[in-house]
Amino acid sequence: MKRRAFLVGAAGSLAAASGCLGLDRRNTPVTDRRVTVLERGCGDEDNEIAPSYDEDADRLRVSGVLSGTTACGPLDVTYADNDASDRIIVEVYATDDGSCASCPRYYEYEATVSFREPPDVVAVAHSSPEDVMEMRALVVDAEPATSA
Repeated sequence: MKRRAFLVGAAGSLAAASGCLGLDRRNTPVTDRRVTVLERGCGDEDNEIAPSYDEDADRLRVSGVLSGTTACGPLDVTYADNDASDRIIVEVYATDDGSCASCPRYYEYEATVSFREPPDVVAVAHSSPEDVMEMRALVVDAEPATSA
């Protein structure tokens, strides 16, 4: 999938030094991930990603609108990490169950991702099988957390 190739490349780019992707999920930095769709429909909306980090709970919260995909299934959240750095990419994407009419779709959502330890940087991406539609980075270990 092009999306996976992008995530692997972006995780490597985010890391200051080269390293292996953390594919050993026994020591995964993510302990829980959830996404709730608040509204969805046909049409184009602006892609929006509004990340914030709750340091007391080691939890990333994301409010957003994923738009421009033709996939019509539920939303999912996945991630890629790099053991050589404390940087993580979180991906929000629509799965395609093929049970609806074809049209450009939007999803307004809220997502949370919980971590064992706070990462230095979290990048949140919206993607479809064809491309990455939007990405936003959040620097966590700064006081207060800042987004770029």
